Amino acid sequence: MVRTYDACTGADRNRYSGQQSSLVADKMKCIICFDGMAYYFTKQFSVYGLGAVDYWRCSSCGFVASKTHYDMTDAQWEALNLAFHSDSNAREDNPYNRNQRYFNQALMLHLMERGELLKRSEWLDWGSGVGNVSIQLQQWFSLQLLNFDAFVRPTINSVVSANLKKRGYSLVVNTAVFEHVRDRKTLDEIESYVSQDGHLAVHTLVRGQIPSDPEWMYLLPVHCSFHTNKSMQMLMNQWKYTCSVYNEHSKMWIMFKRPSAEIGETVQRLNSSLGYEYFHFKEGFMDYWP
Repeated sequence: MVRTYDACTGADRNRYSGQQSSLVADKMKCIICFDGMAYYFTKQFSVYGLGAVDYWRCSSCGFVASKTHYDMTDAQWEALNLAFHSDSNAREDNPYNRNQRYFNQALMLHLMERGELLKRSEWLDWGSGVGNVSIQLQQWFSLQLLNFDAFVRPTINSVVSANLKKRGYSLVVNTAVFEHVRDRKTLDEIESYVSQDGHLAVHTLVRGQIPSDPEWMYLLPVHCSFHTNKSMQMLMNQWKYTCSVYNEHSKMWIMFKRPSAEIGETVQRLNSSLGYEYFHFKEGFMDYWP
């Protein structure tokens, strides 16, 4: 079966600044595998002061990044994100189908906890915004998800930066964050909160190859990093995750550090009880989208 990725997963994130990327003159290094990147294509924007945006691609892992966005100062980057999200969040038509996604992500986490794939201990949503996934989890499934966001005050279960615990959470969630991260330091920080035998949940767009198409639907004004199946597999290897599970309704991956055989058996049992392949499992990165 050929799968196509719909635009509903896109676009809703806060302003993640972070360090500037590794730029020397006109050169750029991949923040995933640290190999060199080369110019890929240009898209012309006419909103929020953006003009021509140059996207570069890593020949080793296929990761694509906007050199234009990576070159911005932190002040420029935050101003762009503030303008975009002020417009987007003010819309009443829910353009990116966020509400449906939040519920499906909460449902997925609930089923995994009930099925003993996830431990019921402290969970953290890093870059949570107001805490929409947490709200769904608490309202419908009586599960607590702590919320941290550097730019938006969560309305529920808020935790401040000073109280975050390195390797302190059995589950670290991040939704619509990876496509906004401009440096490796931030990626490593997110992962650093996962406990030694914990789990990392990632919601972003991942596919086999990023198209060199200026009209591609995921090229939003605030998206600057685009991940491939290969680049995500490299991250899993670097962070020492063994296997992963994906669910197409929530469009979220859960990565595991426990033995893959143990996870695979539990997933098979859960899918059997549900009557269909709700969880897609693979040793390594679950490359669901071509």
